[in-house]
Amino acid sequence: MLVVTNTIKVKEGYGQQIATRFAEAKGVQTMPGFIRLEVWLNQEAKDGAEELKVTTLWENEESFKQWTSSEAFRESHRGGGESREYMLGASLDKYERVVSHTAE
Repeated sequence: MLVVTNTIKVKEGYGQQIATRFAEAKGVQTMPGFIRLEVWLNQEAKDGAEELKVTTLWENEESFKQWTSSEAFRESHRGGGESREYMLGASLDKYERVVSHTAE
């Protein structure tokens, strides 16, 4: 299993606006191997910036690669040009699950 985390830094006051863009899944939910998408917003701004974590959970890395090379991916990322005024940066990290516990 693979989790991909996109950490997005934006100017303070814009975090919720960015989070709402993810409220409607734009094709990712139809991709083979996709399990879940979650968006997390840090509740405390630091140095004038807010941070969002957009996480997607995949059955494997190949499924994620198919998503990033799909037309649905390109379509879901169109129209982000206006974000340049408040985007401060982003980084993408991938993690393989090695341990998991669930509630009893």
